[in-house]
Amino acid sequence: MKIRFYGRLADAMGRELEIAAGEAASVGEIRQSLAASHPDIAEALRLSRACIRDAMADDQRLIGTQDDLEFLPPVSGG
Repeated sequence: MKIRFYGRLADAMGRELEIAAGEAASVGEIRQSLAASHPDIAEALRLSRACIRDAMADDQRLIGTQDDLEFLPPVSGG
């Protein structure tokens, strides 16, 4: 499964991360795992929107082995 990051998440994690597709995981479980292993971006991950197959996904959404997950961090500016 591929996980793509944008904005400040991409700056910290790189644009893409590939993880082994094992048993079904939820968006929230992936988010928590990434935050635990990268505490410097935990807050940005917590505030980020998740997207699967061009649709927003909540933390309860299960990710299929063929799905790609994207994290879109909050944007500020004017």
